[in-house]
Amino acid sequence: MKEMPPHSTREAAGGTIDWSAWLAEYGSQLLLYARQQCRSEADAEDVLQEALVQLVHAVEGGSFTGSQDQWRAYAYTAIRHLAMDRGRREQVRRHYATAQQETLREGVEETPWLSSAADDEYLRCRLESMLRQLPPEFAEVVVLHIWGEHTFQQIADITGNKLATITSRYRYALQMLRKELEANPIER
Repeated sequence: MKEMPPHSTREAAGGTIDWSAWLAEYGSQLLLYARQQCRSEADAEDVLQEALVQLVHAVEGGSFTGSQDQWRAYAYTAIRHLAMDRGRREQVRRHYATAQQETLREGVEETPWLSSAADDEYLRCRLESMLRQLPPEFAEVVVLHIWGEHTFQQIADITGNKLATITSRYRYALQMLRKELEANPIER
């Protein structure tokens, strides 16, 4: 993940903000979500950086009206919108590409979504594979709820969907994951 600028502790209207500490606390969750939303690690990092820049400008510029507790939701929403925009631009580029279209499709970078020094590589790969097999809107809810530690209401706010939609997506995702694990248990 790209580092924050050297002047990461900044003055804002309400006092001093330690952006480095905030990013240290929430950066890995935000990057995980960006990875889930993007096709490559590079895109995920770019989208995360753009979202963080938007957040910093909104907070320090005084246009952000919420409290610090709402910064994370703002960042998740910005990541989602930026990733969708990036995806649309990519889709248009692919539409007009002729010979390179197949090369691009085959060359989609597979980036690990879950990475931790303590993770068992096999387990990480298996979980990642199972998440990638879910419909994207289901995987999004699982990632935001389990690894992003968001409530279903917060996820509904981030995605712009109804609470009932979010809870049913989560329930269906867990059913799909359970079926896969029953058919192909994880062996250690």
